[in-house]
Amino acid sequence: PRIQLAINLFCIKYPDTKNDLLSDDDWSQLQKIYAFLQSFHEATLATEGRTASIEKVLPTMDFLLERFENAKIEYADDPFMGPCCNAGWAKLDKYYSLTERSPAYIASMVLVPWQKWSYFEDNWPAEWVSDARTTVQRLWEQDYKSTATLIPEPELQEPQTELQRWQASKRRQAPVIDEYSRYCSALRTPEVDSRSWWMEPAQRTTYPALSVMALDLLSIPAMSAEPERLFSSAKITITDRKNRLQFESIEAIECLKSWLDSRDTAWAEG
Repeated sequence: PRIQLAINLFCIKYPDTKNDLLSDDDWSQLQKIYAFLQSFHEATLATEGRTASIEKVLPTMDFLLERFENAKIEYADDPFMGPCCNAGWAKLDKYYSLTERSPAYIASMVLVPWQKWSYFEDNWPAEWVSDARTTVQRLWEQDYKSTATLIPEPELQEPQTELQRWQASKRRQAPVIDEYSRYCSALRTPEVDSRSWWMEPAQRTTYPALSVMALDLLSIPAMSAEPERLFSSAKITITDRKNRLQFESIEAIECLKSWLDSRDTAWAEG
């Protein structure tokens, strides 16, 4: 209302702008657009910055698609908002489908230890979940499992007597499972910071290869804004007088600049 009043007063004060005066219908449409775009504002805040990584992409897109679907029903008879919502839904659905080109979007969510497959099992159709499991399994086996060690179940004490040796020979062999299978079958953790959890010595020891996969994926930013800022920062670093800097030096400088700007770095606060 304050903006509306200010613009109306401005148009009245300056007659040359009288053709720009908005009607009540114009303000009504703007109010609808403003209310609808609040969801996109929230989604942007949730996925921007250096702490937001790729596991937030699919849930955020699911949220926005649901918002579009509700709006398509709400504004079905609206000659302005109806076509806008249909066009927006089609565009977002197109980009949602493009995420199928990379298994990283799903795998990163699975490697969130307090979530694993629960989000997909609760929100996706069963056939989608089945295809997703196959996709993540293939990523693990092709790119990371080759460096993994199989983890056997704990063995019992070595049999000493003939009877114990006979019993051991009749006992079912303990299954040998790889890191990814063991991780998926383990209980979900309380909600924690995923990257910090995977960097703990316990996880690096229990899942030596899977932790590498997790940190690779969970280091991918959700939006391109942060990498673009890094390119801009590097351009400032590499001036004409510093054009012989080696890659290692540039990397170290950019890391230091990032840490100095980070509020989470204790030594930078002084």
